[in-house]
Amino acid sequence: MLAINNQAKFKEIVKNALAKSANFPRWQSAINKAVVQIQLQPEFITWLPETKSIVIWNQESNHVHSANGVCDCLAFTKYNVPCFHRAMARLIRIYMETEEQNNRADITDWRTESQTPYFPAQLQRTRSTETIGKVRI
Repeated sequence: MLAINNQAKFKEIVKNALAKSANFPRWQSAINKAVVQIQLQPEFITWLPETKSIVIWNQESNHVHSANGVCDCLAFTKYNVPCFHRAMARLIRIYMETEEQNNRADITDWRTESQTPYFPAQLQRTRSTETIGKVRI
């Protein structure tokens, strides 16, 4: 199941895609249909990060399609026209890449983290020789 958590970022990506495809009405139609499918039925879309592709169950044709720039649907294979599967794959890939970059920026550097003490300074004790029974440690 696909999860678009940052709706504002996704809308921005869609807006940019529609602006870039202003002179290509078939791409505009494919993008609009992809957005509707993503919003209404994300449970039928799976993002595969290893291949940067999607697998989608198309309920209109009752087929499962895989897309990542190419698609195995009839519109692409037989007629070589833009399909909403390819548009959807591109939109999702751009969204996932931006989310991945944001997540990478949120991770702190482990080296700086390990140099900071675990306890605040007021709680740290200086090491001194302690005796447990007759054994000095």
